[in-house]
Parts: sequence; structure tokens; C-alpha cells
Amino acid sequence: MQIIFGIIAELISFLLCLFPTTAVSDVRENLNINIKPYQIEFHEDTHGGFHGDGEEIIIFRPTAEQIEKIKAEWQKTPVYSGIAPLIFPKNEYNGLELSGYIPETEGFWLYKNRGDALYSYNFSFAFFDGERVYYYELDT
Repeated sequence: MQIIFGIIAELISFLLCLFPTTAVSDVRENLNINIKPYQIEFHEDTHGGFHGDGEEIIIFRPTAEQIEKIKAEWQKTPVYSGIAPLIFPKNEYNGLELSGYIPETEGFWLYKNRGDALYSYNFSFAFFDGERVYYYELDT
């Protein structure tokens, strides 16, 4: 019986890799890191509003190879002062309060401006604390 459950679990894992979740796709597209669904510890997404507006938070544990990539390509803290006000204080945009998820520690960060409109915020931000990556996406 355990063998059957093991085979079923392996099959499900294989199928999840063929059809990645939106969280996996967002991390791959915006951070250029390929993660597996089982690496994700937390995911909340409020997209679906007017023109796809919303926020997303993903927390995952990177592999050793992914950690090397992060340390080589991302910025070391502190977070640039021009970006920090967009991400950390609660305001009309970031109702998910990313700052409540990110520990106050040194680490590495990445900011990607995905916006092309004049009066909107469309960006991705990620922070690595040495153990986990905290990914935040905002589309207004």
C-alpha cells in the first residue's frame, strides 16, 4: 500500500512540474529563478481586480544553487531608500503589508520595475534573508 501511495505522490509531483502554478511562473518570470511548487511555503494573491490589479506575496526556500545565483546577482542590504517607501509602509497600495512578512535582518534584494504607464505601480520586489525568499508583486 505504501508503494502505491509513493507512486501516486511521485506522479502528482511530476504533473505539478508540467503545469506550474502561477506562483512558480511569477518567480521564474520576474526573478529568473526556477522553483518547484514544493519549495513554496506561503502564497497569497489578490490579483483579479480592475485590469488585473492586485498584490502577491510568495515565500519560498531556495536551493543551494539558487542561493549562489541570488548572492551573485542581487543587491546587498540596505534596500535603496527610493524603493523602500513603496514596499515597507502600509499605504493605499500594499494592503498585504509585506513588511509584516520580511524579518528585519541583513540580506539581498532585487527590484524589478514592470510598469510602463505614467500613473501606476507595477513592480516586483524580492528579499532573501539567508533562509527564505520573500517575493512581493504589485500591479495598480
